[in-house]
Amino acid sequence: MPNLLNYIEEVAYQDFYDLPLNRLDILALTEIAYLPFNDLVAPDFTTEKATRLDHVATQFEALYHGDTPNLSVTITPERIQLLQLLKDAKRFKAIKVFAFIDDYDKGEEKQFAALTYKVGQDKLVTIFRGTDDTIIGWKEDFHMTYMAEIPAQQSATAYLQQIMDMSTQTVYVAGHSKGGNLAIYASSQMTTADQKRIAQIIAYDSPGVHPSVIASSGYQAIKDRIQPIIPQNSIVGMLLETPDNAEIVESKAFGLLQHISFSWEVEGHDFKLAPALTENSIQVDETLKTWTASLNDEELKRFFDLLFGMFIDAGIERLNDFTIDTPKKISLLMRQQQNLTDAEKDMLDRLFRRLIDTRYQIWKEALTTPYDKVNQWFQSLTHKDKEE
Repeated sequence: MPNLLNYIEEVAYQDFYDLPLNRLDILALTEIAYLPFNDLVAPDFTTEKATRLDHVATQFEALYHGDTPNLSVTITPERIQLLQLLKDAKRFKAIKVFAFIDDYDKGEEKQFAALTYKVGQDKLVTIFRGTDDTIIGWKEDFHMTYMAEIPAQQSATAYLQQIMDMSTQTVYVAGHSKGGNLAIYASSQMTTADQKRIAQIIAYDSPGVHPSVIASSGYQAIKDRIQPIIPQNSIVGMLLETPDNAEIVESKAFGLLQHISFSWEVEGHDFKLAPALTENSIQVDETLKTWTASLNDEELKRFFDLLFGMFIDAGIERLNDFTIDTPKKISLLMRQQQNLTDAEKDMLDRLFRRLIDTRYQIWKEALTTPYDKVNQWFQSLTHKDKEE
């Protein structure tokens, strides 16, 4: 089945007047936001400093000379191919890019990146990047299980406010993975006047937001413009508050690999929709929610601080660090584990065991539920026959 790359090839010569901006276009702009544009797109929040997308792509090629930068999670062959397709496509090449911010703060435990596109004369598309390959980025994600606001959400709010202040145009806000969470959160924090200019908020397989955000008046004001899109076997997109109006798309990948949007199937100028989530997605979602609900905020904080702290103390700051001298990295991790106190080891072991046991119990219940339903149905028929 066709995917995002096939769609870009198909619509390459159609302008936005003939085929209006849609969520596949925005997904394409979201995906290339993972690429390192630090020296290619100005951080200025003014369109005067904006650079055409085809110029950015040309500079990217010149900078890396066809070699993929050594960031395995964020810089993939598909994203580089996508950038090349956008550069050559009449539909996308003249889009302007500006306000690129890449803010990584180890001390603050923050990983945040964003950029904005000017599409035509009347539209801005603000994209928040999802989690990159930094351990701090992943740790910050898990902070969302017990924190009402994480540092990246504060930065996203400030970023979107600057976009609102510098223009009067219609704004689309989007992101993949954590980026979609940031898009929803930041949009919910805008003033009523600014929210009226937000046409749509698209969250591509993104974690939900904290219940306190959902209860806020700012969220309620824009909830009808939030469009969550998740694959059949979504795991990331089911975290926290599960979206009520999510659209489920077909994916040709398996398991967690469905989080990669290039695996999502396209039909015409939109996603190919699936009838329902897989049983595995539902079970994993129930497992994580049950596990986190069984712990208090302090237990969750201590667990994630210890878990990710071992990686950081071992000098592993990026997932890609594992690919360099892997045996040594594993040895350093084991050494860090040995340095933990008995109480710390006990806590990690206890919570991991609880997570595994929770997953097993939910899997077992899923196996017995169909039998229970059939048994109840059979007993009801038997009871009815006796009455007759």
